[in-house]
Amino acid sequence: MIRTALFATFLAGLLTFASVGTAQAQDHLSQSSFLTKPYDFEAAFTYSGSTISPQDAADLDITLINKGFRGDTFSVETTSAPEGWTTQLRRYNTVIKGLFLGADESATLTLSAAPAQQSQDLPLPTGDFPFSIKITSLNGEKTVESSSVLTISTQSQARREALTINTSYPEIGGPSDGRFSFSLDIKNNGSEDALVNLLAEPPLNWEASFKPGYEDKQISSIHVPKGQSRSVTLDVTPAYQSEPGAYPIKVKAEQPLGSAETLLSVNLTGTYKLRTVSANDLLSISAEVGKPVTVTLFAVNEGSAPQKEIAFLSVKPDNWEIEFDPPSIQNLEPHSNPVEIAMTITPAANALVGDYGIGLNFQGDKAQSALDFRVTVKAGSAWAGLGALLIVLAVIALAYTFKRLGRR
Repeated sequence: MIRTALFATFLAGLLTFASVGTAQAQDHLSQSSFLTKPYDFEAAFTYSGSTISPQDAADLDITLINKGFRGDTFSVETTSAPEGWTTQLRRYNTVIKGLFLGADESATLTLSAAPAQQSQDLPLPTGDFPFSIKITSLNGEKTVESSSVLTISTQSQARREALTINTSYPEIGGPSDGRFSFSLDIKNNGSEDALVNLLAEPPLNWEASFKPGYEDKQISSIHVPKGQSRSVTLDVTPAYQSEPGAYPIKVKAEQPLGSAETLLSVNLTGTYKLRTVSANDLLSISAEVGKPVTVTLFAVNEGSAPQKEIAFLSVKPDNWEIEFDPPSIQNLEPHSNPVEIAMTITPAANALVGDYGIGLNFQGDKAQSALDFRVTVKAGSAWAGLGALLIVLAVIALAYTFKRLGRR
């Protein structure tokens, strides 16, 4: 009986705990659903009021954000506009009446407006013009309305530029003998298509030319439709032997309704060129077996940037010795006097008479220079004297032999 009572009490407590836990879980789910709805969004004109000039396009941006955790489809419509005006809702260059956005996605739409009976070539009328829109979530059944007032004024100080020039890399650098390319985006913010003239002002004696994006032909102007951008490339070649440093380049785009300009910069690090020569440009010498011979070399920095830590390397026959004085050059400035180098070559004591090749390489931190020498090895003076004596003795012996034979 006691065991049965204890078991019944334990079972009742377990059921009570389970019911409380279930209620808390349901309450937590309810709160989570309240905090994050499956369908929710926010939408409005980006600016509740804006001012443009009569030459600008009457475009109003709309921001739409899907805040739900599910994708949704939205319908967009203009509910009011000034009398006699027509409107279009666009995303990029596509006229739309609705769009789909995934969870946590956003989009910027454009309401484009213009007087119905007015030519596009004429400026917009001045005044205050109100617009209203309505955006509806098809799944969440939510509707948001928003209004904005567009002010068109000839005295506007907030007028958008008719043209803009954008580039991701306004400053680039490299060696002075390189070629530099800038990618530029020319945007027409006006209300009509435009033929845009392109101008560049490089430093003196520099070369600069424009070409269309992804095409290899030079241009001086480009056609840009209204509200669109065109990519162009500016190629720049520095003048010969330009000094290291930063060089500004002004770029200008012009059309009848306005102009735009931007400042680019090329940072030259200099050119790297090392040259090594021998005295009188001779690349062949004579040497005796086992005896040193000295050759004078000169190292010249023909670039526009310093050369540092120039090491001297050689490729020589076995058992030969090659020494340099000085053994290396720590720094060689451009346009400085050549540095004299004494190279001493000692053929091996067992070298045979003949021609030998020696390779020299002078390696700086940014450039190198190479020379090939031919060394003609001759017999030593002692061997030469002995050879001459043997020849004299051979002549005497032949003369004596002919004399003896002649008497017979």
